[in-house]
Amino acid sequence: MCSFNETILEIKEDLPASINLRSFLINFFYNPRFRVLLNFRLGKYFASKNNFLLRQFGIYYKKRMIVKRSCDISYRSKIGKKLSLPHPIGVVIGDDVVIKDNVIIFQQVTLGSHGRKGETFSYPIIEDNVKIYAGAKIIGGVRIGENSVIGANTVVNIDVPSNSTAVGIPCRILQK
Repeated sequence: MCSFNETILEIKEDLPASINLRSFLINFFYNPRFRVLLNFRLGKYFASKNNFLLRQFGIYYKKRMIVKRSCDISYRSKIGKKLSLPHPIGVVIGDDVVIKDNVIIFQQVTLGSHGRKGETFSYPIIEDNVKIYAGAKIIGGVRIGENSVIGANTVVNIDVPSNSTAVGIPCRILQK
């Protein structure tokens, strides 16, 4: 469970500018990147509570994220600091996905399980400072190393080492 103070600190870290009321209001009303992360952080906090009414708020925030932004981020995923979603439309992040700090994810990216029947689901782990470009699909229990780049429309089903680039369907690794 996450505490209210931890949630507020995570929201402050998601703000792109200096932290004050004016900055918060401008980002709240005009910045869809911030709104997606705000809905995720608040929804995750409310969904983790044992109170029926608070869990309903969590469901509401999830619905708003899906309907208004076409973005589905599971509350069971673990998202680090400074996640950047420049164009958050169509981003799907599965249940046990781990995203560490300073990651950039563009539109139409899917991070999910392999979906094979009869096998345990495994989800990707995205290390620090990774860039994932538009349309990429990262499937299964793969690890994307630090400072890596995943090219547009790449299907990743193997581990990507640190400081490398993955491109193509299926992906092939290019060293930096």
